[in-house]
Amino acid sequence: MEIRRLQSTRDGTFLLSLPKEWAKRFNLKKGSPIYVKERMDGCLILDPRYGIEETQEVTLKPSENLEDAILSSYLLGYGLITIEAERRLEEEDRERIRRAVSRLVGVEVIEEDVRRVTLQCLLQATAIPPEKILRRQYVLSRSLLEDAFRALLTADPEAAGKVRERDEEVDRLYFLLVRVLRSLILNPRLSEKLGISPIDCLDYRLAASLVERIADTSVELADLTHRFKVQGMVARRLSSLLKAVGESLSQAYEEALKALFSRNNKIFNSALKSMEAATLTLERLEAEASKYGRSPPTLYILLTLTRTLLEQIKDITDLAYPRPQPA
Repeated sequence: MEIRRLQSTRDGTFLLSLPKEWAKRFNLKKGSPIYVKERMDGCLILDPRYGIEETQEVTLKPSENLEDAILSSYLLGYGLITIEAERRLEEEDRERIRRAVSRLVGVEVIEEDVRRVTLQCLLQATAIPPEKILRRQYVLSRSLLEDAFRALLTADPEAAGKVRERDEEVDRLYFLLVRVLRSLILNPRLSEKLGISPIDCLDYRLAASLVERIADTSVELADLTHRFKVQGMVARRLSSLLKAVGESLSQAYEEALKALFSRNNKIFNSALKSMEAATLTLERLEAEASKYGRSPPTLYILLTLTRTLLEQIKDITDLAYPRPQPA
């Protein structure tokens, strides 16, 4: 870090010289435009890439972890991802590439030959606002939560299987949102277009992670369908309470997301009340289930998962706490 002192002209204009090596690195000349943006903390951002949309490229080698490498490159914002072998790409590597592409929104194969496959992300970072992606992710996640409880109560293994299948779409949206948020943080001019601050990006990132985890927990809950059905009498005696828990969790989830998007005190207080109601309902289920001890292991796992869902929804509610307004 270095300190440079301000200079001023006779008319009161302030001047600050820029590092010569920095200017050379970005090929800046007299008259070159520089993007200037003030952050919330008062710091100024100087961006020499104003008006330039760069497409980052990366080349990967075939490996057992190829799917993870492609996913990581996607999340890091690369626009072109080339997978290149020394001699030829094996069929198993091509299958890994196909599986990876199926998990990523906006990615297509644009070139392919014996040695290489080139993928391109066709979506621009500003094409879909982060809030819209998160809303869609939440809607899918909440439907998985409700369907998981429905599968348990109806003892329908086919419905439980569909919960797991639809979880992949939640993952796709989560990956897309992480990619978009990272691009916005790295490119202030893009975040300005969408009116999103760095703290908004952080909140969306945390919320998206929680929404994705709620979907995953719902899948685990649905996977208990067959085992819970075997419990017979225990399942029947707890069905009404379990139904109430599912409904109260769904309501609390909805209120938490409303509060997050609105940042409104009244809506936030409503979300807190929904959380309290869900907590009391779950405690009634736990009290009734305690009469059976831990002998039915499936019941113990079910209670653990419902408690986990409650905590995940609570974390979103905490994240929705209204921000103080600037004076």
